[in-house]
Amino acid sequence: MPIEIVPFEPRYLKAVIRFSENTWARPQTEAFYRWRYLECPSQIGLLALEDGECLAMVWAFVHSYQVGPRRLNGLETFDWFCLPELQGSGLGVRVMQAMMHRPEFIIAAGGTADTLKLLPRLKWRPHGALVKFTLPLEGAALSMHFKRRFGLPTSVGKAIFKVSMKPWFQARPKLAIEGSDVSAGSDVEPEILKLYASDTGDASVRVPSPRFVSWLRSGFPNRVQFLPLYFRIRDALRGWSLTCIYRTSLGWEANIIELFAPHASEDVYTWMVSETVGAISSYRPDRVLAGASVPSLQQAFHRNRFIRRRAVPIQAWWTGPADLLHPIHLTNETGDALLLPMIDKPI
Repeated sequence: MPIEIVPFEPRYLKAVIRFSENTWARPQTEAFYRWRYLECPSQIGLLALEDGECLAMVWAFVHSYQVGPRRLNGLETFDWFCLPELQGSGLGVRVMQAMMHRPEFIIAAGGTADTLKLLPRLKWRPHGALVKFTLPLEGAALSMHFKRRFGLPTSVGKAIFKVSMKPWFQARPKLAIEGSDVSAGSDVEPEILKLYASDTGDASVRVPSPRFVSWLRSGFPNRVQFLPLYFRIRDALRGWSLTCIYRTSLGWEANIIELFAPHASEDVYTWMVSETVGAISSYRPDRVLAGASVPSLQQAFHRNRFIRRRAVPIQAWWTGPADLLHPIHLTNETGDALLLPMIDKPI
């Protein structure tokens, strides 16, 4: 039979499982496969199939974006892969081109070196960059970096960090914002959708989905904590953040995966970042990861003593006016990047 490009359906699950097990070091349990492929409320998968076997695939999460005064649907691609023996055959390009025929715009932030080279050839447009940050708080990951780069024993690296770096990195800026209040939630409340209900200004902003976050949380109930924070000024909701906290071989680690306030100044974002880091301090994370694509939030992380790690390009595909999307407000790489610390290992 010729190779077919088809949308994922539950009847193709066994072929997808075989492909996944040959490609990634991820959990190989019925519960994981059901959660990952059958229960997600907002994803699309396209498969290249031949004689019942999956040869290549691409997936995308479906999200709503507030684009100025308009609400548009967008796709965030991930798990774009072709079997190694077929790489260079053009099959991976075919599944991506099939995704590009959909009506939604598509965004990719970061990706492998091959992805970064290939998307421009497919006429994707550059759309700014996502700057990645890290805030070392306990020094374990940083001491491993010292060992790799300078040959220092990790015990020496930790001692250097504790004496000369830890107090500086743990100090937070104190901003007095009159009438401000911060509260933690047990879940992502529908109230936050009010923040995205009108024109969000010059940036295109992903509208969070409580259903999507609930699905994400359900996949790792014993290994991952999600901490939503709500920021109010004079009792009016001003913004929110969502932090994912998980265990690694070096201890707890935190990743700020959402942080947004409409039309926020640098001072407002600096306050929100400071309060978010303070709220997760009880977990004693070794480090806090974050990202920002807009200058005001980038500067807020800098003022909170986050270290700039690197900038990854944002690329987008859409048909229509060149200025359709405006600058894109992102705080993490698109697609499955926020899952990778958790799913690319056995559980």
